[in-house]
Amino acid sequence: MTEYVEKQEDWMAPNGWGQRLSVQGVRYQTVCSRRQDAPEAYCTYGLECLGECRGTWVQMDVIEDVSPSRENVLFLAERFNTLGLSPLHFRDAVLDSLNG
Repeated sequence: MTEYVEKQEDWMAPNGWGQRLSVQGVRYQTVCSRRQDAPEAYCTYGLECLGECRGTWVQMDVIEDVSPSRENVLFLAERFNTLGLSPLHFRDAVLDSLNG
């Protein structure tokens, strides 16, 4: 079986001015959002996909409300980083983890 492995240099991130910057690396980390739409305020945790462009980490994508469990989201971020998840599959991987 042949496995295709994307090169990180092949990933491109929009820079907001109609140009695209080459991404040298990708990492995932948790984000916390304070919710106040319930009787008591609480935190929910999400995931952020960051790309390294010219020595600076820029946000490529974010999903803010994945779970109220910090540990579950930390586990996902660690797993995505360990596996080298492509940003192209970020949203699908999060959705699969929620449905699994």
